[in-house]
Amino acid sequence: MLVGTFVYSQQKVEGKVIDLISDEPIADATVKVVGTAIFTTTNEAGVFSLTVDSNAQLEISHLSYETKIVDVKNANRISMSSKQNSLGEILITAHPLEDITHSISVIDEVKKGSQPRNAAELFNDISGFSIQKRSAMASEPSLRSFKYDQMNIKFDGATKIFPACPNRMDPITSHVIPEEVGKIEVVKGPYTVRFGQTFGGIVNMVTSSTPEIGLHGSIQGGYEMNGNNKVGRAEFQYAKERYDITLNGEYRDFGDYTDGNGVSVPSGFNTVSYSIKTGLVPLKNHRLQLDWRQKFGKDIDHVGLPMDSPKDDSYAIALDYNIEKQSDKIENISLKGYYSFVDHLMNNALRPNIVLMDAQTPVTSNSMGGKFELKLKPYTKLLIYTGLDAEIVKRDGERTRTVFKSVALNGTVTTFNPPKVFIDKVWQNAETQDFGVFLEPTYKINQNWSMTAGVRSDFVYGKIKEPAQDTQAYGKPLGTKVPGFENLYGEGFDATGENTIGGNFGIKYYKNGTLVQLAYGLGTRSASMIERYIYHFSIGIDSYEYVGNPFLKPEKNNQFEVAFNHKAGKISVGAGIFYSIMNDYISAVYKENDPNFMIIFANAKPYAKQFVNIDAKQIGFDAFFGYRISNTFSFDTNIAYTEAQNETYNEPLAKVAPFTANFALKYATDKFWADVRTQITAPQNRLSKSFGETDPTPGNTTVDFRIGGKVYNGLNMGASVLNVFDTAYYNHLNFSYTNAYGHENGEKVYEPGRNISFYAIYKF
Repeated sequence: MLVGTFVYSQQKVEGKVIDLISDEPIADATVKVVGTAIFTTTNEAGVFSLTVDSNAQLEISHLSYETKIVDVKNANRISMSSKQNSLGEILITAHPLEDITHSISVIDEVKKGSQPRNAAELFNDISGFSIQKRSAMASEPSLRSFKYDQMNIKFDGATKIFPACPNRMDPITSHVIPEEVGKIEVVKGPYTVRFGQTFGGIVNMVTSSTPEIGLHGSIQGGYEMNGNNKVGRAEFQYAKERYDITLNGEYRDFGDYTDGNGVSVPSGFNTVSYSIKTGLVPLKNHRLQLDWRQKFGKDIDHVGLPMDSPKDDSYAIALDYNIEKQSDKIENISLKGYYSFVDHLMNNALRPNIVLMDAQTPVTSNSMGGKFELKLKPYTKLLIYTGLDAEIVKRDGERTRTVFKSVALNGTVTTFNPPKVFIDKVWQNAETQDFGVFLEPTYKINQNWSMTAGVRSDFVYGKIKEPAQDTQAYGKPLGTKVPGFENLYGEGFDATGENTIGGNFGIKYYKNGTLVQLAYGLGTRSASMIERYIYHFSIGIDSYEYVGNPFLKPEKNNQFEVAFNHKAGKISVGAGIFYSIMNDYISAVYKENDPNFMIIFANAKPYAKQFVNIDAKQIGFDAFFGYRISNTFSFDTNIAYTEAQNETYNEPLAKVAPFTANFALKYATDKFWADVRTQITAPQNRLSKSFGETDPTPGNTTVDFRIGGKVYNGLNMGASVLNVFDTAYYNHLNFSYTNAYGHENGEKVYEPGRNISFYAIYKF
């Protein structure tokens, strides 16, 4: 009788979990029967099923949403509200009229199916992004035509780690544990003024959020066949009502991979990283958070650069204080501060030109910054962000060249005994400071319309303390001098100061699942330290030496965008079209036959490039389409294209990725998932002659396959085959260099050929 009564009271419950505002399905939400250990998770369509007691209650939780408890009888359709932004989440707010020009991508570490070399590879599947690859470690994302310092990249809302290496062997993406990144937030242009000087877009990598009450964690490992690559990682979280702590640690040992042509590409590296994040709730609605992280890198090969990295160490510390609901008018008070340091060494000990000279270049980077922001709500329909921010960067370092032989351009070889020693100032002991103030209100006109406007002003200063002196021209008779920085530029070369003004305006309309937005942004960016003060150094763009220009004007980007998205039943579709007018855009020109720019380092190019201001424009679009074939099958596609023109020289702008299209067919149930992804990249024939681009990039098509599932409660395993057809290809933004074994002719760095990957992750 008891058994019969129990069975009779059980029922199978099927439900769907959706976003309260957008009606979008919420994948990977945990649905737990209250008071039991029974639980499941939603699939990509937001659907779940459980067999439970008819009187039971379900607890639904998700990293990005407020936990909710519902009765079984109300479980057919469950709406969840977004969490208040954590201290690391800065761009996306739970507003009824969301910004299409902003986007968020949730990184599913279980379903990636492969081990990223650095955090830049997380951008591979995000529409509009391309990866600039100098090596396996020295990779960073590019959006539309924007790259390097034109991209405002940070993590956890404020923290930045500036490269110490002028070649950008150590971009910010190389200092963050990839598996620790849970979200990537993107603003596609200068459409907000809240996050510092912004010329071409903002990227925020959000690491682990506030943990749930209790002890949680994960242990994972992975292996890739192409390169004999090994990854190990562990994370532990412990939280009580008033405090929490999260520990992360990882180990990466990557070897040389083989490209689609069967050529071994020098790309090995070894890194050990860890992070400690702890939070304290001293008062109701208050949170204090401290984040410490450190990375140790060694034996890093940079095939697309002239030197390698025997050492690349860094640390960063960040302190955040957040107060929610201080009063009816003050929604939030936020105070953020950070300090970071990079200790980097590069040399040519493993390069062919070591027989001519030994080059050792230790460099350092110190950066610090902070932000104070108020979120005000004077009345129901008006939301105001206002505050102050600061960013200070210091860099220093010297290159010591011990020259054994000199090869003149006519082939004559001169041997020095004893060797000649030259000391080159890399950064000239430089410093830049940026202090900004901003105001950005949003007004909800009615249920369907809202409007946003913003303005910011930055006060920027730059200086050098140890200017480079006249030095010996390479391949020329002794005594043939290249002018030092002061002799090259004259009075005012060592200190600059300027004030910039930026702003934005946007209007949004939302009704019945359709959202339309018109956005305008005036983005400004002062010249970076590289662009102002680098002195005869390759900077990781190409094989040329570069010379900075302290008199560069700030870049200005007037960018317009119209975008829409719509969801109806199983279909979701959206697109954005943008147009930019860029004044004083910072580019570089080859100073051929100019004796002031003769090279000082062994190089196939007899002259250097100089940074200059030009005028430019760009136009482009991105679009997506998704179709839910069933509760388990889905199809998604996105496309992106940018065409950029150098107006000053009447030619294409340099280093712009071509048209790309991505297609994905996915299958997912509670316990098993698989997907096939294809990327099609068109040829890039638009080249910049003045910049030195000469070779078109051929198009390519690659196919990836991933599979995985839940082996046991908490244990997931999976595998992937990347580049299934072993395609030989390279990205248009990949680099080449003549001083690399196996790549002496300056050919492009090809991507890995077929790569089979395995992983396992246990969560508790």
